[in-house]
Amino acid sequence: MLIQTIKAEVVDMALDERKRRILQAIVQDYITSAEPVGSRTIARKYDLGVGAATIRNEMFDLEIQGYLKQPHASAGRIPSVKGYRFYVDCLLEPKTILPEEQKMVEDWIRSRMNGMDQIFSSTAKVLAEITHNAIFVMASQQEQARLKYIRFLPLDERRAIMLVVTDSGHVENCLYAKPEKVSLDDLNRLAVHLTRYLAGKTMSEIDLPTLENIRDVVIDDPALYRNAFASLEQALKKNHRVYKEGTLELFDKPEFRDVHKAKNLLVSLEEQDVVNHLFVGKSEDSGMVTVRIGEEVKLPPIQECSVIEATFTAGNDVIGKIAVLGPTRMEYARIIGLLNFMKEHMKQILIQYEQEK
Repeated sequence: MLIQTIKAEVVDMALDERKRRILQAIVQDYITSAEPVGSRTIARKYDLGVGAATIRNEMFDLEIQGYLKQPHASAGRIPSVKGYRFYVDCLLEPKTILPEEQKMVEDWIRSRMNGMDQIFSSTAKVLAEITHNAIFVMASQQEQARLKYIRFLPLDERRAIMLVVTDSGHVENCLYAKPEKVSLDDLNRLAVHLTRYLAGKTMSEIDLPTLENIRDVVIDDPALYRNAFASLEQALKKNHRVYKEGTLELFDKPEFRDVHKAKNLLVSLEEQDVVNHLFVGKSEDSGMVTVRIGEEVKLPPIQECSVIEATFTAGNDVIGKIAVLGPTRMEYARIIGLLNFMKEHMKQILIQYEQEK
């Protein structure tokens, strides 16, 4: 298992074995119960070989060191961001996926997928159903997909719709502002020229220099080309499509019982900039599971949440990313184990899809 640490500072590795075991027990108990954990609970439920008084002293030391915090004077302790980070980086072992969860994934694999859109949308649904957290799946397969053709459809007297179709079955549509006295026949001729020069190129290859190079050979009407260029640029900017499921699952969790807090979170997750910020892993980190906890997310609306991100690959190509968003009291071990499992099975889905195309 590879987990990428987002926080810049190095986690203190000097905790002795007893403190590590106590911290691990507190994190695991709090994840399960959502209630502050006391020394007597740890002594009763976990065989640590020491009594409640010793555990209480160790918990006090862990609080002084910043790994635990106390919500109020009479309560037990809960993990801090530093405590969760130490747990994820040094104590966690991913859990094996449960048989019933494995069956759900296998049923998902056996279901017939009609296009990449369905593959990624169904991935979001099955993960939301298993984890009961918000799931965001970013499909980036368009970068390596090759342009198949460009076509225009009439909309009204001043506008048309430009369709950009790839060999992966993905269709991107953009509004095209028609210059005066331009007919649909003119647009179709433009589409034929653009297709002739761009078909077979990957979406990542169709950049500004490429479009500039074909400007003069495609058409001699500057206004017609300028508007087509703007629409194509708009289509290329839509390189990533995000599928979202399970946001309402968050509001069944104790952390979001406050209606105002829940509403702010829900509104934030509708903003594209916030959603894009959930994905920070680089392509070269495709073997990593990235974990950001609380304030490490660096977005005020979701700083009481954690984000676990994984990258899906097919061969050497990055074809998508998944971000699981939930409270800092997430089941890190279970979700990381599930994402590792899903990463391997996504390859089977993509092979099946390619064979059936």
